[in-house]
Amino acid sequence: MHILQNSIHKQTVKLLLAITPLLSFPAFAQQEQVAKAAAAQVQRQLSDEQVQLVHGQPWYMAGERLWFSAAVRKNSATPASRVLYVELLDAKGNTLVNQRLVLEEGKAQGDFLLPSEMSSGRYTLRAATNWMRNFSAGQHWQEQLTIVNAGEVKALEGRPGAAKPLQVRFYPESGAWAADVPTKIVANVTNAAGIGIAAQGTVTDTSGQVITTFKSDATGIAVFNLAATAQQELIAQLQATGYAPQQVVLPKPKQQGVSLAVSGVSEEGIQVKVRGLSQIGHVLVAAAAGKVYFAQHVAGSETVTIPWSDAAHPACRLLLLNTGGLVEAEQRVMISRATGIAVQTDQKQYGTRQQVTVTVKGLPPTSLLTASVAAQRAVLQQPDGSVQANWVRQEHNADNELWQAIAKSETVARFTRETLVEPMRQEGIKGPYQQVAFSKQMDSAFVKALPPHVVNIALKHYTRTNIHDIYGLTEPHATSPLPRLPADRVFKLDEYIAFQDVEEAIREVTTNLRMRKKKGRQTVRLLYVAPGTKRMMKEEPLYLLDGVMLENMDEIMALDLNDIASIELAWSEEKLYAGNLGRLVDNGMFAVYTKSGEARDRLRDKGLPVLYEQFSLPRNFVVPAPGNMQAQLPDFRQLLHWQPYLPTEADGSASFTFYTSDETGVFEIKIQGQTAAGIPISGNSLFEVKLLN
Repeated sequence: MHILQNSIHKQTVKLLLAITPLLSFPAFAQQEQVAKAAAAQVQRQLSDEQVQLVHGQPWYMAGERLWFSAAVRKNSATPASRVLYVELLDAKGNTLVNQRLVLEEGKAQGDFLLPSEMSSGRYTLRAATNWMRNFSAGQHWQEQLTIVNAGEVKALEGRPGAAKPLQVRFYPESGAWAADVPTKIVANVTNAAGIGIAAQGTVTDTSGQVITTFKSDATGIAVFNLAATAQQELIAQLQATGYAPQQVVLPKPKQQGVSLAVSGVSEEGIQVKVRGLSQIGHVLVAAAAGKVYFAQHVAGSETVTIPWSDAAHPACRLLLLNTGGLVEAEQRVMISRATGIAVQTDQKQYGTRQQVTVTVKGLPPTSLLTASVAAQRAVLQQPDGSVQANWVRQEHNADNELWQAIAKSETVARFTRETLVEPMRQEGIKGPYQQVAFSKQMDSAFVKALPPHVVNIALKHYTRTNIHDIYGLTEPHATSPLPRLPADRVFKLDEYIAFQDVEEAIREVTTNLRMRKKKGRQTVRLLYVAPGTKRMMKEEPLYLLDGVMLENMDEIMALDLNDIASIELAWSEEKLYAGNLGRLVDNGMFAVYTKSGEARDRLRDKGLPVLYEQFSLPRNFVVPAPGNMQAQLPDFRQLLHWQPYLPTEADGSASFTFYTSDETGVFEIKIQGQTAAGIPISGNSLFEVKLLN
């Protein structure tokens, strides 16, 4: 990694100033002080918030809806962020879809409608809070996502392709390669679609002498040891059946480099070997969940055992710093533990449009879970710079942005922690959007490199799309749930008997208000209640209908009574300021929420001010009601069930039901989420849908 010379000079001066008072200390004390300083320097650049996001499929078709749920955890006492940003970016880093979501109790749900015109390719799904933007992008949640355009697959069906190109990238373990030191090298071998390819490789010098050979497995990963001088130029030559040969020049090792190698991982800890030429030594730092928990000075070459920060949270980031405060190597290690989750269906085989009951057992208490059921899609073997060895995963991609931040030792926050959900439009804050103009140029090499099973699914999707067009089928309407403002009283109309009209419902259901006509119009005033205080407010409250600010009650009185979900009142300063309405109203809030949510768009079109306008409102996943399952219209839903929050019983079990569609084949049930401690958990099960007599 390249660091500017002036940064090195500044850090060297800082180091000399820091070390000078310690020269009279014993060597051990000096080393301990240097380790503490390095630990503090790293800690300043680690986010105290972490995001975990889950969704239903390993890859998607253009035109499909991507449903997701997310959870944000924090490890500090500061107030938690209430806003989450989720983005879909193209290969050039341009944002195609952007969502700004409200976090309720640290969780949020949302969805992306993937434009049907978007080209096949690799995209990035990313999530972070505004506060996390102060830290390296490597600490954001992000995932490489393949999206396939069925029209492009159909257009190239049966056409012969040119020689298939191979692509290869090399990663020295921990991002550092020291000259003359045997170092583990990871090679990622893929085709034009980023799919892992089994290939054979030979590493030679410029004279053609073979230095070593290697083979990548079916996932495209190859691991081999290599030692080279700083002046030596090495060339890798790769071959794979059906692909054009590829020749790549390997990066050169550093003359004064250092090696950080993980030699063993167990329940007890991580065995790390440090090799380098430094006379002063290095500091080995370990962090987990955004906290530095281990720092030790390492002199020269040494083997260190780093314990896990928490036996229940087996993930660790290792950083090796020189005594000038510069990171020279990095590696991330995680143990994949068995969760013991059992996912079962009441049958193994079903007919079309039949009910399925799913039972989940063995769940840890208070788990945050998401359930999805969709037509099975095989995971694409796409190497990401990590190696899975038995139950241990090691990531070798260096977080260069973090390295630079640690070197600069910056502490000024550029982005604020959004601890309140601002209901009114804020200047300088962009609202969520979906990009209309994006690249529609087909990458023929990418499409031709897709595996046969992906091509088959894409062609079936193309046919289903035509059927939908013929029958005029559209996605079932999904009501967007509005973020609820804090309220002192909540009255849900479905919990009461039927009323004749809206006026009667308000009078009979609600308390803490007085309703009367004033100049021919209905008005209300709220009763303020607090310990030792009870008084009627002087003026009318703020009227809200589906988050839209009203001048009077006319729109509320004109509602369909059966469409009203709840009436919610707030009068206390605590509730009003928690919803950031305290500066807007002096006489409380009278809010009505409908089941359909249709009033929001209708009133917005009239020019009335809308709360939460700069936030994305997530949809509710809906399917045809059981009574309509015998309709004559075809039902080829691939996603049968999506439940962003699956409630867990006290005994560690959960259950849910859904209906199959007219689609036959194998379907997969996925249970994903995390425990109360933030540990990722998952489980799955398969069932088959057939045409039964």
